[in-house]
Parts: sequence; structure tokens; C-alpha cells
Amino acid sequence: MKKNNLTIALLAVFSSSSFAGGILLHEVATFDSVSSAGVGNVSNRIDASAAITSPAGLTSITDSSLSVGAQYLDAYTEHNGKNEFDESLSSNGKTRSLVPSLAYAQRVNDSWVLGASLHGDGGLGMDYTGGLIGYEQINSISQEALNLHLSAGYQASDNLSLGGAVVVQHLMTSIDSTANAHIDNEGNSTAASFMLSAMYDLSESTFLSANYKHRVKHDLSDIGVPSLDAYLDSATWPSRFDLGVQHKISEQLTFKAMTGVELWSDFDDKANDVYSVGTALAYSQSDWTYQAGLRYDSKMYDVENMTPALPIGANWSLGLGAEKTRSNGDRIGIAYQYRHLGTQDVNYSVAGTDYFTGSVDTNRIHVISVSYAY
Repeated sequence: MKKNNLTIALLAVFSSSSFAGGILLHEVATFDSVSSAGVGNVSNRIDASAAITSPAGLTSITDSSLSVGAQYLDAYTEHNGKNEFDESLSSNGKTRSLVPSLAYAQRVNDSWVLGASLHGDGGLGMDYTGGLIGYEQINSISQEALNLHLSAGYQASDNLSLGGAVVVQHLMTSIDSTANAHIDNEGNSTAASFMLSAMYDLSESTFLSANYKHRVKHDLSDIGVPSLDAYLDSATWPSRFDLGVQHKISEQLTFKAMTGVELWSDFDDKANDVYSVGTALAYSQSDWTYQAGLRYDSKMYDVENMTPALPIGANWSLGLGAEKTRSNGDRIGIAYQYRHLGTQDVNYSVAGTDYFTGSVDTNRIHVISVSYAY
């Protein structure tokens, strides 16, 4: 295989600022979030986990609340194709990780509830067999975000709740490469942002919700491959705006829906804004609650603009789970979600050279979560 092609393949990793964007997790490690495929996040006012997803929902807490959870992520992607010399290329990337979620909230008076949370917010972390796309020069790429939220909910009126959070995000990025010389670089960055939230009760059975989370921008200029003069100058988590609704159809059945947008185009002129829509149903009987949700996200990239590290097209998620309420009111839940990130034919090129023509044949994430809350 030509050395020039190896260099081109490695440069392709760094040539797009979208690599730094990573993948946002729609799921928080709670029963409601994972089983609804993230649909329930924007209208969450169940417990302290609202400090993560919807700070206005904290006003539903009467005294104090704790939410603890962990979700296991199993991600896998596979490329198969050929280079410009008609030589076969094949690779796969996989990762298995445990993502935590912890939140606590306390009512301080009739109007205010304060909360704090720590959770994994997303990222891109892959160990590659055969390299990124078969060139055997990228062993692993990792970018993981951990968020601290300092949140507050305010009861503005009988029908209106407002909320907000200071968001402190710690980003950890690394690349392990054997191109030309072994490179094992790591970098860390901490940056702050904010979140705004509102909920309005239309009736005893129906309420609306809205959340805005501002972008977080990190300096990662110390990550790169000096011998190739390739560096990541920055990494940006995009702004996000969501709208949600919950309607109690009966004492047992609750309908949830959401729509939203992630503003990826602000940070990469080749990326699309990602639009989301989803719906979920929750059914309660005796001490058990069962929930299922379905969510669709529009494509982050058109096929001609996809990169080897982020071949993310239109994708959909399916979640389901069960939660038991104990006699003391504590809740224990388990949930599963499947996220399909899109499979498609791709053609990667740099400076007019088609260094990979083939397909993304597998591109998915399995999520399993366990949670405890009161």
C-alpha cells in the first residue's frame, strides 16, 4: 500500500472540524430517558434528574430527590471498500463503556428548588481493527465529555415553571496513531456554558416544555500529529433547542412527544443542522411502569461530506424498559435502547484523491441502563 495514501488517510481525520464535535448522547442514565429513546428528556419533571435534562422540572420536587444511574454503551461501525489502486480495504471500530449519571435536588422554599448533577454528555471513542478505514494507521480515537450542572427551578406561577443551569464541561480527547512514527497524544479542556428551561401547564393532564442548551467551545490545540502538521484547534458541543409535550390520557397511560434541533452547521460548514422528532408511551399498573419510545434524527452529513470518523447519516432510536416503585416510594428501573446511525455507500477523498470507495455496512449503538431514584 502506498505511503502517500497512508498519510492522506490520517490527514482526513484532522481535516474536518466536525471530528471535534463528537456525538451527543440523547440518553441520560435513567429509566425515563433511555426507555423513551430520549423523548422524555425535555419534559422530565419526575425527580432530580431534571437538573440534567430540564431544570424547570425541578419545581415538581416537594422536599428532596436523588437520581443515580449507569448506562452501558456498546458501539460498533464497519467499513468495507477499495482504494484508488483497487486494493481491498476493511476495518471496524468498536467501544464498550460505562457512562454514569448522578443528580441531587433540594427544595429551599415555596418557590425555589436547587440541584446539582454529574453525567456523561457524549463523545466519540473507538478502537479500530484495521485502522480507521483499512489503512492500519489509526489505532484509536477518543473524545469524551463529562458535565457538571448547577441547576435551579423557580415556580413563577401556578402554571409556569422556569429553570436554568450553569454547565461546566470537561472534555478528554486522545489519538493513538502509528503513521510515520508512533503518536500517542492526549488533551483536556474545561469550559462553561448555560441552559435555560420552561414548563407550562395547559391543564391538569397536559403540559408543554422547552429547553435551550448553549454551545460549549474547547481549546484542543495540543492534540495532533506534529510530523504531519495536523492539529485539532478546537472542539465544540453544539447548541440545542427542544420542545416537548406530555398528556395524561388516563390514570394509567401517558403520551410524550418532542421535537428539536442541534446546530451542527455553526461549527462545520459541511455539516447539517440535525432535526429530531420522537414519541413515547408510558403505561403504569400497580407498582410497575412500562415505557417505549421511538426517535428520528435527520442526517448530520450528506453522504458526499461524510468523514471516516463520523459517517453519521439519518438515524433512529428505539427504547423500552420497566421501572418498579417500592413501598417506600423509591424507584428501580432497567431500560434498553437501540440506536441505528445509518448505513450508506461512501467515497472519502482529500485533494481530489479518492482514498476510499465503499460502504458503511454497520453503524449502531446498544444502550443498557439501570437506575435508582426517589
